[in-house]
Amino acid sequence: MSPSTENAVADIASSLIGAVIASTGLVETTEVARRPLQLNGNCQILSLGSVLDPARMNAGPYRTDVISMVSPADIWKKGLNPALDAFEDRSVLRLSPENERVLRHAQGRRLLSSTVNAYIGVGERVTGFGAGGSESMTIFLHRDGDTRTIVRKILSEALTTAHWNPEGEGVMLPPFAKARKQAEYLQALPESVREIFPEVYDVLERDIPVPPHLQADGKASYREVIYEMSYVTGEEVSRYIEKYSPPPAVIARLYEQIFGILYRNVHSVNRVPADGETLEASYFRKIEDRLALCRLTAPNTFGPDLLDSEQIVINGTPYLNAGALLSRFRAHPEWLEVLEPRSHSLVMGDTNTENIKLADITTLQQAQDVIESGASQAAIDQAIAAITPEALGIKFLDPRAIGFESDGAGTRDDAMYDNKPWHNSIGHYDEIHFEQFRLQVATAPGTTPSVGIEFFEGNPYQRAYQVRDVTPAGAPVDNASPRGMEDYFKPVMTAAYDLDDPDSRYLAEDPYWLVRFVFVMGTHFTAMPPFHFQAELDGSLRDTYGAQRRPVAIYCEGIKWLNWALEMLEGTRTTFLGFDVPPIGVDA
Repeated sequence: MSPSTENAVADIASSLIGAVIASTGLVETTEVARRPLQLNGNCQILSLGSVLDPARMNAGPYRTDVISMVSPADIWKKGLNPALDAFEDRSVLRLSPENERVLRHAQGRRLLSSTVNAYIGVGERVTGFGAGGSESMTIFLHRDGDTRTIVRKILSEALTTAHWNPEGEGVMLPPFAKARKQAEYLQALPESVREIFPEVYDVLERDIPVPPHLQADGKASYREVIYEMSYVTGEEVSRYIEKYSPPPAVIARLYEQIFGILYRNVHSVNRVPADGETLEASYFRKIEDRLALCRLTAPNTFGPDLLDSEQIVINGTPYLNAGALLSRFRAHPEWLEVLEPRSHSLVMGDTNTENIKLADITTLQQAQDVIESGASQAAIDQAIAAITPEALGIKFLDPRAIGFESDGAGTRDDAMYDNKPWHNSIGHYDEIHFEQFRLQVATAPGTTPSVGIEFFEGNPYQRAYQVRDVTPAGAPVDNASPRGMEDYFKPVMTAAYDLDDPDSRYLAEDPYWLVRFVFVMGTHFTAMPPFHFQAELDGSLRDTYGAQRRPVAIYCEGIKWLNWALEMLEGTRTTFLGFDVPPIGVDA
């Protein structure tokens, strides 16, 4: 048994010990249906309340050791159960900070520690893990004799829950294939932007065997791509916000700097006129294909009862469902002309704030201190103004590396993708991704599905973003005395793209940017669920709304945004977060 596996068992044992000690001394047993569980590794089994015959365990080629504890006294008194005493001693001797990191990451990802350790070599020490990732694993490590911190990015069919087609292309490129494109993208960056991205070192592509109990359709191997790159020091934006809950004014200034760098430095590279065919390939079909993948992966959750109705009710408000929305968009050529991007350029493509890192958060913390101390407005303005790209050291991680009819080194796409930090805040992505919510779903054949999403009061992201959901409520924003991120939407976008300048290049090139922004936010969310399914330890998937609440909530967020975009095109929504919606069909 590996040290980290033994550490994992010790952790489970300590939880059991705590439960028994905290109890009244009575042990309650409940008859439950037998459920086969196969672990692909050596096992240490702890049996509570009865003696377990090792012959009953079928571990295949792996070793099993059984420790039976027939009395609570076995747990809290030394000397009564020599096997348990010896196991505890071995576990304590093998406990280390590195094993603890591996264990905690494995628990958070619903993986075995042995799965994580399979991607760590001899002479390598784990220093941490990436917190984000859509069906990928990111490990930070040191090698003996090397002072650098290496970032190892793993995208593998073995870590993928959704049933991606290995031969998929474009927006349906499977995660393991996308990794290769990410490496190509980073290696081909022009010098003008290379300093704001990490450097790629090595790329490995390989096949690994599929465990016998997971083999299906004759598939005997998984494909995976592993690439290593330089470690970008500093704080991920999402982690910074979770940790410090900065005031919305500070986050707004940070957003402004992020959008400014992308607009000036990235979107000016490889810029070409769009050919007018982006919508169908990059937006409409992407939604349809990704939802088809959801149906295949979790047919009970993402089945006809949720997806095929004309309408869906979300938090008490009726909205058109995905199929009806796409039909409505496609039926109006004049709307398609509004939604088509005017140009394609280099894009980062996934500016989820987990993928943006800050080398120095000093100016952000100083501004927060000034605001929270009740200082004068002049002092606050000065502290906010000190938050600049140079002071922050902004860098971008994990590029999407898929564009319109392009990928890897040749990636070009709609630059509207890169306004994605707003989906973390006013789109509730951070609260959904880190499961700071409750979900209630009511569906039945032939009826309109109803979904309720309730965010936990006082969660770290709610404290920071202070989103009031003014759009679904039909409430106004307050630009004069801003409170939350919705109130800062207009000031941030105006400053980042010079929207108050009559000669603004951004406005001239994209007069309907506001409608397109809301539409693209909707497409982000509606096509995102396949990346958020969660599997069990044995690789199986529980196909229930409760187990898969995250992709369901993400889907519903997309439906809301697409409906708001439709209302803009129809002329029934004339304002959005402080901006007037330009009349459709009139020169903006």
